[in-house]
Amino acid sequence: MNIKMFLQHNSKKLHPIDMAFMGIALLSLIIFYFVFKRDVKFITIRVKVADNATVLQAFHSPSDEFMTGFIVGDTEKDELGRVVSKIVNVESYKTQPNQQVIYVDINTKVTYNPNRGVYSAQGKDVVFGESFTFSFSKVHFKGIVVDLPGLSSALHIKVTKTIVRAQVRYENRQFSDIYGVPSYMAGAFKVGDTVVDTRGNVLAKILELTTVPAKRVVFTSEGQPVEVSDPELKDMYLVIELVTKEVNGKIYMFDYLPVLIGETIPIYTQRADILPTITEIVK
Repeated sequence: MNIKMFLQHNSKKLHPIDMAFMGIALLSLIIFYFVFKRDVKFITIRVKVADNATVLQAFHSPSDEFMTGFIVGDTEKDELGRVVSKIVNVESYKTQPNQQVIYVDINTKVTYNPNRGVYSAQGKDVVFGESFTFSFSKVHFKGIVVDLPGLSSALHIKVTKTIVRAQVRYENRQFSDIYGVPSYMAGAFKVGDTVVDTRGNVLAKILELTTVPAKRVVFTSEGQPVEVSDPELKDMYLVIELVTKEVNGKIYMFDYLPVLIGETIPIYTQRADILPTITEIVK
């Protein structure tokens, strides 16, 4: 007896009320399935490594030594030995002489809720700004989500290039009206110098560089102000091309540093480090 004949034979014995209850039960199961349906999949997210003072204090050179723990291909496993996360890319760059920003692309196991259109992991939604803890074989860290599938298109993120003018403004301790730098510092940079991350991606490039004797104001014996050139200090003026992101009309450099007049640009090369201040946004 096939299933069709079985149902036809037994349906004659069922009371209409029984059939109604069976229909309601079947409908309830269908609704339950679609409401609570979850898909388990792997997605790639980008996280910014959060500051971990406890970990970093264990190193004499915090940024550089901590960075060595991030290895492409390293995996995180659950209690059954199954891979739940894998490092697929690592990028970093300096923001201060002894501090790096580290970004890690991680292919990680998540649960997808099709009704809400949201991924979740570790009991939390995978959304921009949420933090997650990862324990790979070589490094343990907390990461803040800065990108995930669909985010860039939702925010209309565009990768662009922005040209700015900037001046190195280090206030002199002796003269509050002077911004010059020592000659040896001014000579440590040249046109064509670039700032790159650990993957070799160019983040900034010096297009023009002008150095002139720094100017300061002195007063004569009669009390008249006179502008003179400093014999040692140099004023540095730069034109810099930045690789930027445009997010909802706002421009950011180095991922999420705003490109605004008055903001500083972290220029770190193999020879020296400077923080020029943006004085004009050319285009």
